Amino acid sequence: MDMTLATHIIIAAAATKPIASTHPLLIFAAAIITHYLSDAIPHWDYSLFSIDSEVRHEERKWNFRDRAFLKDIRNIAFDALLGTALVALIARPASSGEFLWLFLTAAGAVLPDFLQGVYFTRRADFLRRLHHFHGFMHSKIALGPYPLIGIPFQAIIFFAALTSLFGH
Repeated sequence: MDMTLATHIIIAAAATKPIASTHPLLIFAAAIITHYLSDAIPHWDYSLFSIDSEVRHEERKWNFRDRAFLKDIRNIAFDALLGTALVALIARPASSGEFLWLFLTAAGAVLPDFLQGVYFTRRADFLRRLHHFHGFMHSKIALGPYPLIGIPFQAIIFFAALTSLFGH
């Protein structure tokens, strides 16, 4: 798995807030870039129960028939909605341009992980290079198996990005 989506969204919002009035494609691209850069930071992640972690990484696939898949989708949706809601509460978008910034920032921040899901589901060859790049950008220090270290560290990253969002 990956850094939590809420953290990715908060980091992307903090990074794109100063350029919120620029071209929408620049905002979207910047949010995507923050995803890959923030993955280079050691971080905690939660497990996906519908993907067999015992199988080699390149052979993993989503198990859509397992009840765990619905649980995973619920957790992923909650994670993304939490990040988006927090940014909305802090930034308080009032104009259509501000709402567009919020949408593009959240979408760009989570797109790389969504594409990982597509890759794991369909083994889409056109995503192979992006999949390998995503893996390359990830920190080699995995804190997921160490929640007593990983969760506080992830919280520090989350609140540092949230605090910087207040400053813009």
